[in-house]
Amino acid sequence: MTPPLGHHFAVAATCALLVACKAEVSGSPTPPAEFGAVSKPLLGCPTVQGVYAWPPAAGTYSEHIATNREPWEGGIPVPARRGAMQIWVTQSMTGMVFRSRSARRLAGLRDRSLKEWSYAEYPRSSYSCIRGLLEVKAVDVETTEDYGGAGIRRGFKLATLKDGSLAVGVNTVVHGRTSPIFGWGDVSVGSIPMPDRIIWRWSKLSRLESGDQEPAPVNAALAPARIAESTRPVEADGRTAD
Repeated sequence: MTPPLGHHFAVAATCALLVACKAEVSGSPTPPAEFGAVSKPLLGCPTVQGVYAWPPAAGTYSEHIATNREPWEGGIPVPARRGAMQIWVTQSMTGMVFRSRSARRLAGLRDRSLKEWSYAEYPRSSYSCIRGLLEVKAVDVETTEDYGGAGIRRGFKLATLKDGSLAVGVNTVVHGRTSPIFGWGDVSVGSIPMPDRIIWRWSKLSRLESGDQEPAPVNAALAPARIAESTRPVEADGRTAD
């Protein structure tokens, strides 16, 4: 039975008063449990600096990527491709920088994409850190995908895992969604605001190097993971922070 028009108007009025109804969330705002435990700093932001392998070791994009989908669409946190890449993250008191480039596949292969980095900078004012996660504010981006709203905003979270890997969670916020006040068959009348929809997609990147200096071009998909124990936050008694 279709609810009366008065019911729909009441819902619309309630949403307007609350600015927006509670968002619909797909996925989790925290790393999947199968990624492993998160290494949480005692204070401030986690240490995310390092060189990481692409494709991811687990999560979204770790297996086959559809040919019509661009990984990390909109270049957030940094442009990515379907082939093997290096992801280089540097971190300082003023912010962090993401770089990415294709990895060498054949010995002696020369290509500008093997040397030149894609670049994305995030100033300290663009993110916050809480409960061991670093969260970058979502921004408006253009997309070729139809999410069913007026537009999307995209941001991401970072978490350092106890095995040295980096968990990257990209969130897509679909805003400007509406629903007809009354619909019958192919006929619809008016519209009311719908809550935003938030979609989380997490990827686990294996750590290759410390990131203190620019890495040499390598095949990131085949390079061995070298995880430095010194990168883990350590408490005064010598234990790794939980």
